[in-house]
Amino acid sequence: MTWGDLLENWHCQIECLVACFPHADPEALVRFRGNRDLLAEYIADTHELTLAEGFEAIEMRLLPCVSRPADLLAAE
Repeated sequence: MTWGDLLENWHCQIECLVACFPHADPEALVRFRGNRDLLAEYIADTHELTLAEGFEAIEMRLLPCVSRPADLLAAE
């Protein structure tokens, strides 16, 4: 999944975002729609990561997570 695909259904992806980033507040995540820089900064701050690690976390955890069907995530 690409960032563009994720943005198309941002509100539908909040549950997956919280699954990927458990310290994130769902209401806060809604506000970062479309702004990858602010999202990475927020993820870094809430998960004790550097900003670079925040960006990496989005790429390595979030995009693969939302690409997978919910039933596969539940099985893990």
